[in-house]
Parts: sequence; structure tokens; C-alpha cells
Amino acid sequence: MEEASASPLFLAKLLYAGNAIVMLMYGIYFTLVVICLHYLYNRRSRNRLLLGYLIVSLLVTTVFLAASGKYTELILIESATNPLGIAKLSARLDLAQRVAYSVKIWLADALLIYRLWVVWVGSFMIIVFPCILFVATIATGIAGVALYYEPTEVQPIVHLGVSFHACSVALNVLVTVLIAGKLLYQRRLTKDLGEDHERQYLSLLAVFAESGALYGIVGIIYIPLYATGNNMDLIFAALLEAASGIAPALILLRMALGVAVSMKTQALLSTLKFGNAADREKGFTHSTTTIGQVSTVPSSHITRVDDNKHRRNLSSG
Repeated sequence: MEEASASPLFLAKLLYAGNAIVMLMYGIYFTLVVICLHYLYNRRSRNRLLLGYLIVSLLVTTVFLAASGKYTELILIESATNPLGIAKLSARLDLAQRVAYSVKIWLADALLIYRLWVVWVGSFMIIVFPCILFVATIATGIAGVALYYEPTEVQPIVHLGVSFHACSVALNVLVTVLIAGKLLYQRRLTKDLGEDHERQYLSLLAVFAESGALYGIVGIIYIPLYATGNNMDLIFAALLEAASGIAPALILLRMALGVAVSMKTQALLSTLKFGNAADREKGFTHSTTTIGQVSTVPSSHITRVDDNKHRRNLSSG
């Protein structure tokens, strides 16, 4: 523990800064959720599953915010005047925020696995290993909470915390790579369909939002700090908690706006076959793609057909 000798004042400042970050990020998260709820609720066909997910996620995040805020108040203010009187309450609040945080991570991971399944056109093989990591995240989270009231089990709790975050971040990094890789590959292919289609579904910003990369990036920084006992983990823990809410909210916002990658668009893109450059210069293509009932055929091929018709008309005359 390299910073175990840090002054109480320094730790108090870090705890206060972390709580301020949680409050600020909650405002951003709440705004995104309200926008999502507005669009989902006003749709003709309401997706009750997504609405339920958003509401549950919002409730869990609000519980974490309330517990974290009150816990910070007890530690920084009331502990100076009544340290013994707040011991039980602070322990309960700490447990409440840990449970809420774990549930929030599980919800975010579950959504990301679902999006991976959609992007890969319902392939169950692709989600096998992420599901194993998801189960490991649940197991380590429950074990860590179960050992919380054991004062002699501090080190195992730390190890379980590292395992919990490692499994969750590994899941997110793996899923991010698989989703981003798939979308970037299709982005390269869809250049032949025009810039509008490419921007709508597979822009770089869309790839970032769809893959939930925000949580994975912050998690990679946080885990070493937490594992080594670096006091800066108080700051990055707040950022990680915020990312675990904002990253899924960005995915859900795209779904609510109707611009997210869907099973239908992925199935369509997966069937596309493009001719090579030489074939396209000659006017040939390996397949004809129909999008929105409009058939896209190379203009040179149409010109060749018209020339053949003209020649037959001349010969018949």
C-alpha cells in the first residue's frame, strides 16, 4: 500500500472530490435517461423491456447516489463530533452503495452482451465467453458483499473486489473489441452504399457509443490503482461508477432514436457481397442489393444493357 501514510486531510479531499464527480455525472446520466424515456414512451410501439431496464437502472443509480452522498457527509462532517454514533449507519450506507454499484455493473454488462448478440446477428457462439465472465462478475460481487461484515476478512474482500472489476472490465474490453471490430469492418464495406448510410449506422462516434468503450477505458485505469491501494482510486472509482451508467445510456439513446444497429440492418449488411474494383470498372457486380425497395445496380451495367437493346433494334430494322 504505497499511499497508506497519506494524511487524513488528503484522503478527505479525495473523498469529497469523488463525491462531487458522482453528483456531476449523475446529472448527465439523468438527462440521458429522461431523453431515452421520452422517445421510448412516445413511440407507437413501446418497448416495455427497454422502459423497464431504464427505470430499474435509474432507481439503482439513485440509490447509489443517495447512499454515497450521505456516507460522505458522515465521514467528512459528523465523524468529527460523534465518531462512535455514526459507525453503524456509515457501515450500512457503505454496504448499500456497494450493493447498488454491483447491481448497476451487472445491468450494464448484461446490456452490452445483448448488443454484442445483436451486432453479430444472433450468434450465440460469440457471447459464450462474455457470458462466462458475466457469471464470474456476479459470483465475485455476491461473495464480496457476503464477506463485508467479517472484520477479519479485509484482504479477501480486496481480492474479490479486484476479481470483480477485472472480470467486468475484461468482459467490456472483449465485447468492445468484438462490436467495434464488426462495425468498423462493415463501415469499410458500406462505403459503396453511400455516405448517408455509412454515417447513419457506422460512423466512428456510433462505433464508440455502440461498443460501450467508455467503461472499459476507465476500468483499465482504475483496476491497477485499486489493486495497489493507490488513494487516487477514490477519484477513478467515481469515474468508473459514472461510466457504468453513461455508457449504457448512450446505447439506449441510440436505440430510442432509432439509429442504433439492429438485427435487421446487421442481417442485411452480412449478406452484402461486393465485386472487386476491376469488376466494377467493367460494369459487373457479384450481387444486387435491395435497400428500402430500391435496387442498386452499377450505372455502367445499365448503359451496356441499353446499348445491346439499341443494336438489336437497328439489326431488326
